[in-house]
Amino acid sequence: MSRCLVGLCAAALVLSAIACTPWSKRHTSPLRPAQMSPDSVVLEVFFVRFPFGDSEANGALWQEVDEQHFPPVVRRELVRNGFRVGVVGPQPPAPLARLLALGDQPPGPLGEETTSGDQLGEEPAVSGWHSQCRAGRRLEIAASKLYPELCLLIPDEGGLCGESYRNAQGILAVTPELERDGRVRLQVVPELHYGQARQQPVPARGGFRLEVRRPRRVFDQLGFAATLTPGQMVLVGCLPNRPGSLGHHFLTQVRNGQREQKLLVIRLAQTQHDDLVVPVQEIPLDDLPADE
Repeated sequence: MSRCLVGLCAAALVLSAIACTPWSKRHTSPLRPAQMSPDSVVLEVFFVRFPFGDSEANGALWQEVDEQHFPPVVRRELVRNGFRVGVVGPQPPAPLARLLALGDQPPGPLGEETTSGDQLGEEPAVSGWHSQCRAGRRLEIAASKLYPELCLLIPDEGGLCGESYRNAQGILAVTPELERDGRVRLQVVPELHYGQARQQPVPARGGFRLEVRRPRRVFDQLGFAATLTPGQMVLVGCLPNRPGSLGHHFLTQVRNGQREQKLLVIRLAQTQHDDLVVPVQEIPLDDLPADE
């Protein structure tokens, strides 16, 4: 009985000590803050709309854009199809800064769109958002509205070829790839998605999987790649003298009875690159030296 009594007293003392001990970290969480994966990049995407044929947006702006970043054969093919592309540094040229109205309306959080300037005037309307991407994973940017009927003019060796698509929409597929020196290579390919969604076989590891999606036409010959450092931007515009072209359908629209042009700006905002971390190259077992 005495041993039982001693045990009960000891247990009571422990419980009372626990009850009186203050919890000093009641406002802290054991959960660690979310972090980007090592192969992630953050892109800022902007669309700027301005009056069709605007002299500054089609002239002075492109005089300060590096169009030589892309091979001549790529630029030539893009121009034939109504596109114009280039790269600018972290410090945007004055015409682009005026178009973007920098500092007045920064892009919203990841996935949240923000807009600025609903009416066209001295400052065109701007919409933008952040997007966190994984290396090797495509990001689809809807460049155009949905066209009930789209009549497309495509240049070929004999001149122009006309094609028609129902329920069509212009998409720019952007795929980031990490370079060893910390830069990011953005591969951009125009695609036309059309028709009704249906199950289609899609290549996957070890075979195929069924995926519900709309038919698409991929314009691989118009694909281009830009290698960027954080802060640099890719500009994608259209030529106003190429009516009916792919670039015209992607980057123009009619609003309130007036045709407008659009400029797409993709800025590399952030990467998780670390020069001290280099992937270890796997060595096949057959290549290992034999023990002597």
